[in-house]
Amino acid sequence: MRTLNDYFLYGGQFTAVQTIDNIADVVAVCPDAGKVLSVIINVHTVIGAPDVTFDVLKNGTDTTVDVTLPGATPDESGVEMVLPSDVFVEIGDALTLRSNGEQVAATVAEITWVIRR
Repeated sequence: MRTLNDYFLYGGQFTAVQTIDNIADVVAVCPDAGKVLSVIINVHTVIGAPDVTFDVLKNGTDTTVDVTLPGATPDESGVEMVLPSDVFVEIGDALTLRSNGEQVAATVAEITWVIRR
């Protein structure tokens, strides 16, 4: 169960996860300040080995924090990718992901940000 201080921000569709340096199609704008806890992702293709990593971008700049989608993730399944270190946001900050391109097969995904006030 999550605390009522967590909010969820739809991050839109991410096409071409397999393409290096590809940025998610939608930028999520934060309605409140807080700490980014995780990114929930639902992939529409099986994720094979190796793991797929994404750079977390805030206001178009790399935060140097990466999240990891495990290899062997089944088609049409959701995974919560927990941030390994802190990223804080303010009202109006924009969040998105950039793929590091480890996936071979063409992959589309939906993403949601989890932020704690």
